Amino acid sequence: MTDSLEPTSPATPPEFEPTGGSVTFVGSGPADLGLLTLSGSRAMRFADLLIVDPTADVEQVRSLAPAHAEVRIAGGDDEVADILGAVARGRRVVRLHSGDYFTDADSAGVLPEVLAEAGIRANVVPGVNRWSAALSFGGVSATAAFAALDATVQVPDIESWPAADTLVVRAAGSLARDVAAQAALRYGRDGQCLSLVGLGTTSQVSEVVTWAEIDDIDAPECYFIVGPGIEDVRRQRYAWFEGKPLFDWRVIAPRTKDDLSSLIEELAHYGAGTELVATMSIEPPRTEQGMEKAVRGLVDGRYLWLVLTSPHAVAAIAERLTEYGLDSRALSGISLAAVGRGTVEALARLGLVADLTPVVENTTGALATEFPAYDDLIDPLNRVLVPSADVSVEPLLVGLSRLGWEVEEVTAYRTVRAAPPPPEVRDDIKTGMYDAVVFTSATAVRNMIGIAGKPHPATVVAAIGPATAAACEMHGLRVDVIADAPTFESLAEALARFADRRRADQLAAGLPVTKPSQRKRRKRRKAVAPTD
Repeated sequence: MTDSLEPTSPATPPEFEPTGGSVTFVGSGPADLGLLTLSGSRAMRFADLLIVDPTADVEQVRSLAPAHAEVRIAGGDDEVADILGAVARGRRVVRLHSGDYFTDADSAGVLPEVLAEAGIRANVVPGVNRWSAALSFGGVSATAAFAALDATVQVPDIESWPAADTLVVRAAGSLARDVAAQAALRYGRDGQCLSLVGLGTTSQVSEVVTWAEIDDIDAPECYFIVGPGIEDVRRQRYAWFEGKPLFDWRVIAPRTKDDLSSLIEELAHYGAGTELVATMSIEPPRTEQGMEKAVRGLVDGRYLWLVLTSPHAVAAIAERLTEYGLDSRALSGISLAAVGRGTVEALARLGLVADLTPVVENTTGALATEFPAYDDLIDPLNRVLVPSADVSVEPLLVGLSRLGWEVEEVTAYRTVRAAPPPPEVRDDIKTGMYDAVVFTSATAVRNMIGIAGKPHPATVVAAIGPATAAACEMHGLRVDVIADAPTFESLAEALARFADRRRADQLAAGLPVTKPSQRKRRKRRKAVAPTD
């Protein structure tokens, strides 16, 4: 018997030297990364290497990871070796897995092998498991204990099915018919279940059906829920997900030079799926001399302020610093001003915090009104660098000059009209297959119509402000929604209110609730051959 209760660990193999590296297994929940816990999000923010499922949205993962982090797709025989090698080199590894590591059936694999290795600090962050998520997204309240059955690889005999008041069965779409055949033996062909496809996505479909009505389902996975909570009357109290005002709406957003990721998130919050169409392309300046001189000036201490008006300006500065073998630390002695939330977030990804952002209105003109005046008793320098596009930022330059600053503008990137979108996208725009289009600027209106044509009259048109609405009307578009404030949050909220009113009007008129794209389409007349 030992004198103290000291924790034990496996013996360290001689070939492995413990280092400061670590591995954290993070359950991201099903459907999307919005179900990440705060602990999971924090682990990702400090990761050097992220290994994700093949089905993961890599761009979404990158948006939550630090700029230097490497993202790899999981799979293959080398995954364990990659993790061990990275940890041995002192890297912080995050293995991101859909669902939860210990309650989802296909989650084993890497975890036991890594935990068996000596000298590794391994952590686990629990995630929302698929089974409870299916109940929540389906609006089913389990009245007692529920059981889970995984039938994605093999459908067990009915004798092996667990007995519970509420049962959640997960199946691969191709095995749905086999699941139904087994269930019919227990519950009868006319027994009912809640079929749930597209869990937690904007295309989720849930319906109460009999086992006899179930056929193969064209989806990677589906869920069947049995129990007293599946009745429509009971579920109507909890049908929060499919009851979102923009649920299953297909929205298109023309993108100029602004980052629209936060707009996509806001629209997804109300249930919409958003597709971007690029109307503007970002290209490097025609000559590099100006930016090279500007970056040398930043490093040499020529400027007191660096004013960044877009995420592209941040990226241009970061790219030039990297070319010189430098990073964001080279800007440590410079005050930073930023216009727009996207610009602030781009700085944050570099580990930088803006010293000044407009409070009243996020525009270059507003920044000029809130910028401090030059004081020769306090300020050691009076030079300000403004890297921008080849589009003029005259209000900002004039405003800073009036405050006593010597402003140097440099072209960091160029904006040109993008190529037209694919033919199928243009056709969907013109024929009304989109439920709504959201315009975030007058430039977006002009560019989209120029490269893709006018949206169909049935498509709901939403504008971020009066100027954008005026541009829509100038091009012959009917504006249905105008945001109360020039923000993405207000724009998404205004569109959601419009959808709620539209739904209420349809119900009051005794009409079925439909989306704008579900209008009754006229049949095309057949061409009549000319007669002699």
